[in-house]
Amino acid sequence: MAESGLDDIILADCEAVAGGMGFDIVDVRTLRAKRGVEAYIVIYRAEGVSLDDCADVLKTLRPRIQMLSGDSDVRIEVSSPGLGRVIKSRREYKIFRGRGMRILAAQSGEWTAGIITDVTDENLTLRAGDASVTFAFSDIRKAKLDHTQEGV
Repeated sequence: MAESGLDDIILADCEAVAGGMGFDIVDVRTLRAKRGVEAYIVIYRAEGVSLDDCADVLKTLRPRIQMLSGDSDVRIEVSSPGLGRVIKSRREYKIFRGRGMRILAAQSGEWTAGIITDVTDENLTLRAGDASVTFAFSDIRKAKLDHTQEGV
């Protein structure tokens, strides 16, 4: 069973800690299973995320997550977003500013690829070739990272 309230609590509490280590927390997802709480945390840093980075963040955040979840035997997995991450929240667009992305617009039904150049509360702007394309968040049906845009 998903624990979205606990997700928000962990994000709010651990975001500054991870930030102090040089990482953004992209996503937190928790589940209550028969064996106890399971927490999945996705971290990002523009220079990349190594296996050692994931281990360091895990070691640092473990006591906080145990305290917040009320479970001393919480199972925690820390990972990078991967090359083709599907974007799940507006806050992720700000985290991934400067990265390549593909946007599927609801109105046109077409994919547009480019680099995120600007993010406001209402819109996202991509540099697609020589043009800038702005999408209202309400018009984005699907979005995912696309590293192939970054060397163009």
